[in-house]
Amino acid sequence: MRQVPVNTPLVDESDVEAVSQALRDGWISGEGPVVANFETKFASFCNRKHGVSVTNGTAAIELVIHSLGFGVGDEVIVPSFAIISCVSQILRSGATPVFVDSDPLTWNMDVDAVESAITPRTKAIMAVHTYGLPINMDALVNLAQRNNLVIIEDAAESHGLLYKGMRCGSFGLVSTFSFYANKHLTTGEGGMVVTDDDSLAQKIRYYRNLTFRPERRFVHDELGWNLRMSSLQCALGASQLTRIEQILKSRRALGARYQEALGDIEDIQLPLVKTEFGANDYWVFGIVLQGRHSETRPAVQAALAEVGVGTRTFFWPLHLQPVLKNFGFQKQPRLPISEQLGTNGFYIPNGLGMTGEDVEYVIEQVRKILA
Repeated sequence: MRQVPVNTPLVDESDVEAVSQALRDGWISGEGPVVANFETKFASFCNRKHGVSVTNGTAAIELVIHSLGFGVGDEVIVPSFAIISCVSQILRSGATPVFVDSDPLTWNMDVDAVESAITPRTKAIMAVHTYGLPINMDALVNLAQRNNLVIIEDAAESHGLLYKGMRCGSFGLVSTFSFYANKHLTTGEGGMVVTDDDSLAQKIRYYRNLTFRPERRFVHDELGWNLRMSSLQCALGASQLTRIEQILKSRRALGARYQEALGDIEDIQLPLVKTEFGANDYWVFGIVLQGRHSETRPAVQAALAEVGVGTRTFFWPLHLQPVLKNFGFQKQPRLPISEQLGTNGFYIPNGLGMTGEDVEYVIEQVRKILA
């Protein structure tokens, strides 16, 4: 029986050679020219001034929240339909996440609901590009400017994604990325913060590196983290960045094939192909079960697993996370779209290392089970 994991990363010989060269040159730690090269090139790719590499996308968000100084009494507006990384450091800082529901078609945060969530305590809006489509950045940036708020752009899933022809990761005060194994550009683990703000970039570098100071390296006035990305990872990232456009072309082609082959199945929702802001780059290919298939996700996923097709559930809504009780949250108001996505959504394999035969096998099995 064929086995198709939900993600099959693609690492080619040029990637292997880049990492091997870093090994031969003796650059293996989180410092040195290999790290600086990747940071510079990725920041330029995002049309940003500064890039700060870190251990993962979660670390990127945590360093941003800490460096901005949010704390008790502050609020940050976030989409409920997002990974826990978006709120972990907000909660740890003593600040309060304010959850907003999703748009039922794009699965991004419902921008129309953001304004009503703003209070005198609001400090920032976290703009998350979700599952391959860009959020309405013009509306969010205008809203932030009118209310003197910071935009934190979470572009973890969106390397190269375009919003009205502009790179995601180029908006707001600061943007964060992940290079996890299932991302368009992967370093296995790893992440990046990009910004045009000199002071913020300096703070993030400072906290990333145990708050070392050049003049007195081992004397510390503050506590930081050891969140450096290794030179080996940066060598891999820089190599993959050279072919990012081909990577994106392959993802879009796979997404288009799934749309063509699965679009006639009743009682499921597929991703939007595009919006007025940009085309889907299919970081993942999601399916939301509806109608007769509603609330059958466990059975559907089990049936696909039996024939070797890997799947993964959508994010579970943040406003329903049990951990909120540990931070004094009482029962949250219903956010029905996020709850529907969390209950009925899953995604199917779309790794860059899939063969054409893998793709057709996934299509065949999904059609057998759902059609």
